[in-house]
Amino acid sequence: VPWLDMIGRLAADGKVELLLAGFDEPILASLPRLDRLEQIGRMREYLKRRFGVEASGLWLTERVWHPGLAEDLADAGVEYALVDDRHFLVSGFRSDELHRPFLTESNCRRVGLLAIDERLRYLIPFRPPDETAAYLRQLRSHGHGLAVLADDGEKFGGWPGTKDWVYGSGWLDDFLKAIERLITAGEVMLSTAQEAFRRVPSAGLAYLGTASYREMEKWSLPPAAQRDLTKLEERLGPEHLTASAPFVRGGHWHHFLVKYAEANRMHKTMLALSTLSRSRGDPPEARRAIGRAQCNDAYWHGVFGGLY
Repeated sequence: VPWLDMIGRLAADGKVELLLAGFDEPILASLPRLDRLEQIGRMREYLKRRFGVEASGLWLTERVWHPGLAEDLADAGVEYALVDDRHFLVSGFRSDELHRPFLTESNCRRVGLLAIDERLRYLIPFRPPDETAAYLRQLRSHGHGLAVLADDGEKFGGWPGTKDWVYGSGWLDDFLKAIERLITAGEVMLSTAQEAFRRVPSAGLAYLGTASYREMEKWSLPPAAQRDLTKLEERLGPEHLTASAPFVRGGHWHHFLVKYAEANRMHKTMLALSTLSRSRGDPPEARRAIGRAQCNDAYWHGVFGGLY
């Protein structure tokens, strides 16, 4: 495919970094250890075969973090993982502490963490580019040396209305020009996540609890609990909610398996088949089918689809 060849050339030139993940986009926290290692290993092998690169950073599917992941990520050869800044905030960190890399560990196996800046996720591409430029200047004026953006490509044309906004209205052209002005002025330097992780001094150790992004935590709650959480947010109001947001939380991804018995049955069937496959010599065709059955979408739902 020509555009994949173009990505390969950009990766070879160091202009694009390709990331690891589970090959079939599973929620890694929902899999046993061997299956996690297999999924990440399959992605590593594919990136090396197709693009000739050795990937070391990991995109964490749906940013579902579980403390026990650190050991398995390290054993899978992951140097660092991208997680939401919210994961740090709910663990007691302050937002102005998150513009540096961190380290975490489990069972003495260490992996790095980069906190994705939520404000950048909402500025890009939903707000005029000048607002992004102003925010980056603000961070620089406060002495911060790192701002991390990592997000789904579907926001650049896949989501309703974004195609017209990003391309039709000229947002993308304006954004690239705004960033170019910042670079020319010496105010911003673009970097791959790997380069930033290796070059920016570490902020030290962080232990993160189970977490994902705010909306998923809310969706995973039973209906009555969702209503109660919504009422609490309304009572707090925008001003107080902003200050209290890290501690006003919903559930965790696994709660979807409680909320929907059919999702839990599928999940446990998949795990049982995986175990059976390993006990029978792991036939490659069966192993590949089980890997595909680990794709996250069928086990939960978001705004745009899934289990339902």
